[in-house]
Amino acid sequence: MTTITLDGGKELAAALRNASKDMVAAVEGAVTATGLDLRGDVVKRIQRGPATGRTYQRRGVTHTASAPGQAPATDTGRLANSITFEQVGPVSVTVGSALIYAAYLEYGTTRMAPRPVWRPAVEAMTPKFRNRLLRAMGMALD
Repeated sequence: MTTITLDGGKELAAALRNASKDMVAAVEGAVTATGLDLRGDVVKRIQRGPATGRTYQRRGVTHTASAPGQAPATDTGRLANSITFEQVGPVSVTVGSALIYAAYLEYGTTRMAPRPVWRPAVEAMTPKFRNRLLRAMGMALD
């Protein structure tokens, strides 16, 4: 599985070792909420993203694929249904897929240009996470 990491995670974990239980709980809540939001955003991008690639018939159904650079366009729903969320630690979550072709879509292959979904979702979620984290820490300090 490929890992995308937000900058500062190790520093945050180190700082929490000396923090109050309220602060740790607030940060953990912010991390968990953001991970769940990220999972939802990845699924939404796959299910509802623009599909301006090639249109073709398969199994009697017309499908329009994603174009290079777009999130993968859903066809059978297998990729979107495979997106998982796991709380790995107090300040660490994993949002991923066990499907091997998820990595091929994200990064491309020698025969296919990338159809990234995780990296754009993480980029979009980063400012939301920082704001959520600052609010949670501020409330824990009050």
